[in-house]
Amino acid sequence: MDRRFYLDVNRLAARTAWAHSTLAFLARPYALFILLAFVAFALARARMTGFGGSDIDQIAALVWAAIGTALAAAVSLPVVHLVGRARPFTTMPQAVVLIGRPSGFSFPNEHTVIAGALAAGLWLSRARLVAAAATLVALLVAFAVVYAGTAYPGDALGGLLLGSLVTLVLYPFAIGSLRDLAHGIARSPLKFLVGGGHHRSVGPGPAARPQLVGESGAVRILPPEEVGSVRAHPRGQANTIRILPSEQTATDRVVPADDTEGIRILPPDGTGTGSGVGGG
Repeated sequence: MDRRFYLDVNRLAARTAWAHSTLAFLARPYALFILLAFVAFALARARMTGFGGSDIDQIAALVWAAIGTALAAAVSLPVVHLVGRARPFTTMPQAVVLIGRPSGFSFPNEHTVIAGALAAGLWLSRARLVAAAATLVALLVAFAVVYAGTAYPGDALGGLLLGSLVTLVLYPFAIGSLRDLAHGIARSPLKFLVGGGHHRSVGPGPAARPQLVGESGAVRILPPEEVGSVRAHPRGQANTIRILPSEQTATDRVVPADDTEGIRILPPDGTGTGSGVGGG
């Protein structure tokens, strides 16, 4: 079956000389640089603040796309020697071969292993448009190696499956460590490597300074120099309690419950033993 499909495509190649230059280029290793360019473009886009801030998790996934591709290529080496399938042009001398005849065995095809791994890695990074374009190029590479006469259709398909499988299966085991590393770099002096400091996915660290209410939507934490001179906040600004300065707690009258949302702050002479708090 595989041999028959190979001969069908080979006869097509003999009749379509107008497509030789394009498909011969895609069958050579140089075509893989197109896929690497897609990864580089997705990485640059993830780092650019003009796209809403750098996405650290996406950067980590794109780094995995490169690492996963290298691992897939490494895994394919022993598989090639274990299977030991001869190149089609060695058993069919009459086959049309459009490029230099590569040495070594045929299954899985090394070009499609790399193409499948890179395309799968881009899908994992959520760069969908780039991943779709990379998938199209990977399929064209798989067709081109058969069209050029250097691999059987099963070799090309097996390469795509092996490359994508390695990237997808190992992803859950590696992405956690890569994300931790990327987030750590984002908070270090090397943060320019992941986008220069404007990040969507990085929250404040343990030593981050408190943020104002208008910026964080939470509470305002006062520095020590403001505690002794702070003025009472009206109810519209502090929805939970009313904070009084220290000089008022010893002389003022009891604060009505409806001004403090159910909390009364008593002066020392109202309790006999010091200041106290009672429920409203």
